[in-house]
Amino acid sequence: EQLVMVELSGIIDSDFLEKCENKCKILGIETERPILQVDRYVFAGEYEDTLGTCVVFEENTEQDAEGNQKVQLKYKCHTVKKLNMTRTLLTEKKEGEENVG
Repeated sequence: EQLVMVELSGIIDSDFLEKCENKCKILGIETERPILQVDRYVFAGEYEDTLGTCVVFEENTEQDAEGNQKVQLKYKCHTVKKLNMTRTLLTEKKEGEENVG
């Protein structure tokens, strides 16, 4: 298992990601320009150094003795790299066309 910090840019919101249940497809994760598909949206990206360190936490919800919901955060990992992805539109490749980008 490998965790990757991804920053999405384009027309997408957090509600949309929750509706998709965080299901996505990634092509070329180890290449210089990976491709990410979330539902009908496609993103192209590249790896960048972060400004500082990104820390990832796991969120757990528990009930305390009075029945109140209590959110606890547990350290998962940290990184100094992120995959910066921008929404892109796909077009059909014509016969004889060269790869672009």
